[in-house]
Amino acid sequence: MKVMTHIIQKEILARLITHPYLRFSELKPKHIESNHFMYHLKSLMKDGLVVKNDEGLYLLSAEGKQLADNMSLETYKPRKQPNIVTLITCQNEKGQWLVYKRARQPLIDQVGFVYGKIHLGETISEAAHRELKEKSGLQCQLTHKGDGYITIYESGEPVSQILFHLFYGKNPYGEITSTKKPGKAFWAWQEEFGHEPYMVSMSELARLAKESKDHFFVELTYK
Repeated sequence: MKVMTHIIQKEILARLITHPYLRFSELKPKHIESNHFMYHLKSLMKDGLVVKNDEGLYLLSAEGKQLADNMSLETYKPRKQPNIVTLITCQNEKGQWLVYKRARQPLIDQVGFVYGKIHLGETISEAAHRELKEKSGLQCQLTHKGDGYITIYESGEPVSQILFHLFYGKNPYGEITSTKKPGKAFWAWQEEFGHEPYMVSMSELARLAKESKDHFFVELTYK
């Protein structure tokens, strides 16, 4: 996400965030020279954040509205918010679980279930099937079992917080393959959960995935 650094561009975005559209005379502060202001306005238009319609009105583009939805008007930086993800649990014919070793921060080198952020415009089912294929090369019929929050602290500070939609599937087809994603998928027995390098949430998530008969919501915190 683009972070605004120039005060004039910040002011332009702030005004367009709080108005559906503005004329040039309404958008430009009186104390700023027109050519200087236009330079920064054009920079925002070049970045695809602001557009000018056929009536000569300036407004946020779709990308600009996405930025506005995630930006603080106090700091003009992305808000610290939980990631919204699909969390995919799968078991093979032997009863092993599909797991994924992370190769990036946060939680680098820890093993958890396959998960990934939902792309704007995707349904959660589309996101779950895409993430499974992208992270492991496997495909499977998945059922949405429930939702929840997981927050993980280190040294008293939250380092990871996700809002997850948990999916469960059995006997995926295909072979685990190497992907361009940073990490590695493999099969593991549930008896291994609860020990390093497996994440502390694994046993509870496996239980919810396999045993929950009703749609669940849970909040899990690990300090």
